[in-house]
Amino acid sequence: MMRFDPFRDIEELQQRVDRMFGSGTSNHTSQRFSPTVDIHEDDGGLDISLDLPGIDPGNIKLEAENNTVTVQAERKYDQGGRTAHRVERAYGTFVRTFNVPPRYDLGKIEALYAHGTLSLRVPRAEAAQRRSIPIKGMSNDAVQTLEAGAAQRPQAMQESQSEASLSS
Repeated sequence: MMRFDPFRDIEELQQRVDRMFGSGTSNHTSQRFSPTVDIHEDDGGLDISLDLPGIDPGNIKLEAENNTVTVQAERKYDQGGRTAHRVERAYGTFVRTFNVPPRYDLGKIEALYAHGTLSLRVPRAEAAQRRSIPIKGMSNDAVQTLEAGAAQRPQAMQESQSEASLSS
């Protein structure tokens, strides 16, 4: 007696299409995969995180030039003399390139690979960082205090008005 599998026909069709377009399980080294990526920005710079589980850190290549960051890696498929009945995990090589605005300093990029995640930190360039700029003003010695109306009239005019008010 054979057990009923409602998805068997669909899986067989998918395998036929994969073989027809050359992406079947028999040639794992030519497959390409694209890991998931998160990119966050804060006042200090950019954080780029790529999920690369099962990849040896020695198989990861990181380059930064001309306002781009390129990550290249390979996840090797080791069949180990066994017959594969189902292979759903992605294997092969990938290349991901990220355009980075010039306000970030690619010369100071930091990379950390831990628990299957490659984390890149791209700091802001010194010239692009926010900073407070002190405003210089005149010193208290240079500030003159004038009485209202007195500085607007010439001295001779003030004296003549004072005399006129006394005589009347």
